[in-house]
Amino acid sequence: MENSSNLRCLLISVQSGQLILPNSLVAEVLPFATPLRLENAPHWVLGTMLWRNLTTPLVSLGQLIFHVAPEADLNSRIIFVNASGVDSQLLHFGILGTSAPRPLNVQRHDIQSDPEIPAADQGRPGVLSWARYREQAVVIPDLDAVEAVLRPLVRRA
Repeated sequence: MENSSNLRCLLISVQSGQLILPNSLVAEVLPFATPLRLENAPHWVLGTMLWRNLTTPLVSLGQLIFHVAPEADLNSRIIFVNASGVDSQLLHFGILGTSAPRPLNVQRHDIQSDPEIPAADQGRPGVLSWARYREQAVVIPDLDAVEAVLRPLVRRA
């Protein structure tokens, strides 16, 4: 099989679902730490934290996508992802995970669009695509849309 059909990814568990991200987007995974509150932020933005000497927002994609209240415990992790680089004040942000991400080698044929998603759920905020990975439901998150919300927040933080 060609190497170009193989993509190294991380499977990230969030409240009520799973996300799949290319490994190249993930900068670091750390145990959960309580973030500082961020005034006037959407409910799914949990706050900010100092990470690598930068004020870094922390989001709950479980809350944004699945409308489930975030819960952090001893197994929770913060998955720091690289931002697109459009804004020099938002180089990274954290995603709250319920456990350590699982590394995957994804073949093109392993991941497919999920035909079972109701039309009402197709345009949910934070979702680029609903997919299936080896018969498991996964979400490919819309990180550009998340960043668009975070950019004005970090400018005033």
